[in-house]
Amino acid sequence: MENIDNVMNSINPTILNTPVTGVNLHPGTLADQLGHEATLLVFLRHFG
Repeated sequence: MENIDNVMNSINPTILNTPVTGVNLHPGTLADQLGHEATLLVFLRHFG
């Protein structure tokens, strides 16, 4: 099993530093939403 620090380092810093907005999100970047613990990140796409 891969170390969680190695997994987090594989996410492009540009993506982590992107501001995000949405329902039940804290103001800030994607990194602010994820915090410092292991997190399941799910992307949903609406085709409407």
